[in-house]
Amino acid sequence: MQTFTNEAEQTAYNLAEALAEKAMSFMLHAEEAANSFQSGRIAMRRQFKARGLSEGEADIRFRGSVQASRAISENTFCMSQASMYNTAAATQYAKALYLKGH
Repeated sequence: MQTFTNEAEQTAYNLAEALAEKAMSFMLHAEEAANSFQSGRIAMRRQFKARGLSEGEADIRFRGSVQASRAISENTFCMSQASMYNTAAATQYAKALYLKGH
């Protein structure tokens, strides 16, 4: 781990750590949304199989459902937020290292 001696370096590093934690939080939410989509799709397949219909028909029907739309939207939103926070964290880490070098 890097040691930062002055206040500006430490502030940039602390902000980077906080942003990285926020990014991780959004990634976990995105993973939950992906799992929700997957479990809903599997449940729909089981229902269709019990009725004697194909998995393809189940997938088509599920993709058009509100649950699928919400899960995909939630996953997309959370991943974009995670990417934004990761980029901001990387910038703050770079700033801390830059300040340390000067």
